[in-house]
Amino acid sequence: MKTHASPAERESLLAKIKRIPVMIQGTLTQKSRRRADGSRATYHQLQQWEDGANHTRHVPAAQVEAVEEGILGYARAQDLLAQVARADEQAVLHAPAPDSKKKPIG
Repeated sequence: MKTHASPAERESLLAKIKRIPVMIQGTLTQKSRRRADGSRATYHQLQQWEDGANHTRHVPAAQVEAVEEGILGYARAQDLLAQVARADEQAVLHAPAPDSKKKPIG
């Protein structure tokens, strides 16, 4: 069983994060409203949790696809960053201390 990523694998993960074109944190919600004439209008909102509060912004229809792509990009970046963190954790925990004569954990 492999315990940690090599430096090349770590760099590969970071390169994948760097190639993500757009990252947007938040959730895109779709709302529907009845207009005065009886027709329905659909609009989108980007909800983001910042500084202990939920901030909501209107997203124009022309930008919905780009915002969705950014939200997926952010999720992918979070996943890749978690992999980097696990690799770093394993590398640190399994490396011998500089002045230690003990074997590394694992």
